[in-house]
Amino acid sequence: MATANFTIKPEQGWVAVTTAGVSFLRIRSSTHNHPFYVTSGSSAPAATVLGFKVDCNDFWVDVPTTDIFYVRTTQNQPTGNTISVFSLPTAP
Repeated sequence: MATANFTIKPEQGWVAVTTAGVSFLRIRSSTHNHPFYVTSGSSAPAATVLGFKVDCNDFWVDVPTTDIFYVRTTQNQPTGNTISVFSLPTAP
C-alpha cells in the first residue's frame, strides 16, 4: 500500500494526490473538523469545479478506477493540517 502526506493550501487549488490507476483509495485529513474536497478525472479539473465535500469522515474508493484523484482545501485550515492518502495501485 502506498502512503503519501500532503500539505495543501487553499491557494494551490486542485492538487493531484494519485497517479492514474488505483484499486483502493482512502483520503483523510489530520483535522477531522475542517472539510476538504475531492474530485477525479483524467486531467486536472477547472478551478470552478466544486468536487465532493468530505466533512468529518474519510473518502474511500474500493473499486478499480483509472482516474487521477485531486484534493483542494478551504480557508482557515489549522497550521500543520495534512491530507493523508493511502492507495493500492491497479495491477498491470
